[in-house]
Amino acid sequence: MTEYDAPWTINEEQKMRFAALFLLEYIINKPMLFSIWLERDDSDLEPILNWMQAQQWIEIKNENHYEPNLKGRQVLELFIKRYAEFVYFFDVFSGVDLGEGTFAFSQYFDFDNDADWQRHLQDERFEDMRIAVAEHLDIDAVEIVFMQFAREERFGKDATGWQFDLLLGTIWDEILNICNEATDVSELSYQDEHGEVSGKQVISDILSQGAQLLADLLHRADLELRGIPHHADTGGTKDFVVKPVKFPPSSHFDFQDYVKEKSRGDLWDEIDNL
Repeated sequence: MTEYDAPWTINEEQKMRFAALFLLEYIINKPMLFSIWLERDDSDLEPILNWMQAQQWIEIKNENHYEPNLKGRQVLELFIKRYAEFVYFFDVFSGVDLGEGTFAFSQYFDFDNDADWQRHLQDERFEDMRIAVAEHLDIDAVEIVFMQFAREERFGKDATGWQFDLLLGTIWDEILNICNEATDVSELSYQDEHGEVSGKQVISDILSQGAQLLADLLHRADLELRGIPHHADTGGTKDFVVKPVKFPPSSHFDFQDYVKEKSRGDLWDEIDNL
């Protein structure tokens, strides 16, 4: 087994942390008030809320509801910043033609509507290289897919039973399946007239080309790439909730850090250091 072959895993503590981040965003940005006397499906959130309280992200106010505090807001700001950075950077690797060495996003501005763009992106010649790039950069692929699921609202905050799925549902199996069934760096190796080209060489080239393409796209657009979610103004923040935490613009990030393979740091270490 090579350094690139180890399967991705997630333990119960990691599930709790990701679930808590998801719920924290819901509490602050919806905004949503949860009573300490949880009823019906909300009772499935009790272990998450208790964990968040122990981490001092939230506190009980007026002896009847949970409310985010300053540390909770700082945690969400850090997560949203990291989330935005990952979404902006990794999207460009979601469609790569390995045979031709081209990217779906090179034609991003050729489409007038999202439906046509999605059909182009789903063309069978394109492969999703996001997990392989994360693997190469020593970034937790589970974190990447979790962010994608949150972005696509796969946890379904408006669907019946989402509270159970957030911690105990099969959605975590789906996340692991995506990570472990994705193209592995070691699978990218091939033979040419000069001998074997390693998977590491291939992914390094993909990383370099994708980063340059991203720079060109951002220069042309100077706006967020496709599908970046923005939290709508709710018409005034309620007294019991701090103001929403919004996506920062792409101009806030230096994506060359990725090309240089600079360590991104561990999300949880950053949170613990707040």
